[in-house]
Amino acid sequence: MTNTVESDDVCWHFRRSDPPVRPSGFAALAQQLIDVWISRDEVDHPSGLSRVVGEQLAANMVLAVITVPAGGAIEFDVHVVSDYSIPTTYADVPDVLKSRLPMLAGGRLHPSIQKALAGRRPSLVSETVRHDNMQTDFEMLSLPRKAAKPGDDWCLVYGVVNHILRSSAIPKDLDDVDLAILQLLREGLQMREIGHRIELSPRTVEHRIERLKTLAGARTLHGLVARSL
Repeated sequence: MTNTVESDDVCWHFRRSDPPVRPSGFAALAQQLIDVWISRDEVDHPSGLSRVVGEQLAANMVLAVITVPAGGAIEFDVHVVSDYSIPTTYADVPDVLKSRLPMLAGGRLHPSIQKALAGRRPSLVSETVRHDNMQTDFEMLSLPRKAAKPGDDWCLVYGVVNHILRSSAIPKDLDDVDLAILQLLREGLQMREIGHRIELSPRTVEHRIERLKTLAGARTLHGLVARSL
C-alpha cells in the first residue's frame, strides 16, 4: 500500500511494509490444515496443503512430507519442508527428538502416520518420547492422501516440539518435603516463601534444594526445575 503525506511545502510518497506474519499456535494451524483437507475432493500433491501454513510456522514447529513407495511402509523418505530451529545448549539432541518427528528409533514410521495412511483419515497424537537420556513432548498431525492411487503414496506431517529436556535423574521416591519443595519451585516461589509454606527455615530449604540439585545433576535452580518435570 502506498500512502501520501502532504505538508505546506512538500509532498512525498512512502511505502508502508506489511506487518510480519505472527506464528499461530499448533491447534489453530492444525485445524486450518484439517479444514482444507476436508473441503477438497482430492489433493494431488502435499504442497497444496503445506502452503496453507507455510508462513505461519513458529521456530518450534516441523513440517514434513513422508513419501512411501508402492507396496508398503517398510521403506519411506522424509522431506523436511520446515525444520525445528530453536537454539539449544544440548549438543547431543538426536534427530528423533527434534527435526525427525515422524521417525522413531530404528527408522520406523510413527504409528499415527501408519494409522493415517491405512485409514485415509487425519491422525492427531500428543506424547512424550524418550531416547537415551533425552526426552521431548510433542504434538503431531498426519494428513494422508485422501485416496490410494497407483504409485508412491504420501502423508503430510505437521508437528510442534513443546520442549526438549534431559531425562530426570531425580529418584521417584522422594519424601513429602522434597516433593513439596519441587512443586513450589515450579510455581516460582523463593526459598523464604517455600519455608513459610512448609514451616521450615530458609536455611533448611536451601540445604534440601542443594541436595536435590546434586541428585538431578543440575547446576542452577532453573536446571533443577527443568529436570524435575
